[in-house]
Amino acid sequence: MTLPTLLLILLFGIVMLLIGVGVLAMLLSRPAWCAPFAGALAAMMLVVTITGLLVDATHR
Repeated sequence: MTLPTLLLILLFGIVMLLIGVGVLAMLLSRPAWCAPFAGALAAMMLVVTITGLLVDATHR
C-alpha cells in the first residue's frame, strides 16, 4: 500500500474514534439512550481496531 492510502486509513480510524468518544459522552449524559447507542459504540470501536490491525499489517 502507498503512504497516502495508509494516511487515509489512519484518518478514517481517528474520525471513528472521535465519533466513538462523542457517543460515549452522550451515553454518560443520557443513560436512557444506552441500549440503542451501545451497539453503535461497539461497532465503531471494532472498526477502529480492525483498521489499526490492517495499517499495522500492511506497514511492515
